[in-house]
Amino acid sequence: MGKYILQHVPFEKPGILEQLNAKIIKMYEGDYSLPKAADVELLIILGGPMGVHDNYDWLIAEKKLIAEVIVLQKPILGICLGAQLIAQVLRANVYPNKNGKEVGFKEVKKQVNDYSFLPTELEVLHWHGDTFDLPDKAIRLYSSDACPNQAFVYQEKVIGLQFHMETTAATLNGLVESDSRYIKGNIFGYSKEEILKTKIAAQNESVLLKMIEYIMK
Repeated sequence: MGKYILQHVPFEKPGILEQLNAKIIKMYEGDYSLPKAADVELLIILGGPMGVHDNYDWLIAEKKLIAEVIVLQKPILGICLGAQLIAQVLRANVYPNKNGKEVGFKEVKKQVNDYSFLPTELEVLHWHGDTFDLPDKAIRLYSSDACPNQAFVYQEKVIGLQFHMETTAATLNGLVESDSRYIKGNIFGYSKEEILKTKIAAQNESVLLKMIEYIMK
């Protein structure tokens, strides 16, 4: 049994999640080896510029693993692309957000009274143009004005986040430098410089770790 993090591109890194001492599987290196679902203690799926509808062999294998882990009711956390993959595996539609790309720091607001460890508002990093319908039997946790389904929990074992709470100052710098072209045309009107000078909310780390603790209980 082990903890596993699936990383899709070099510039979307685990950040604060490195403290979990999980095995990081770099899908982009080509010689990756996915674990068996039965051997998973925790599965974390990071973001990436690819989409859930892309027909990569590794992406097909990844979706199969996600489905198997869900069936076994083991804990999964999906971030950005990871959340979209989970949503698709749960038969929800994934598609471009009609309101445009969310890129940069903006608040999301809690949508439920339960889950007392979750604050009523979070200021988090967004870096996505796609969104998804809420999967059947999932509970919406957070929304924003431009994107109703920002976070969900499914069967108390699966959490999907459209946004990034794992980000550190170092990983933010790497993301902005490597994917700066994506910033253009974002609905918030942020520049590269404005994103880089934003101070990351300290509570994001503690809340993310509490989410993981919750699904692993």
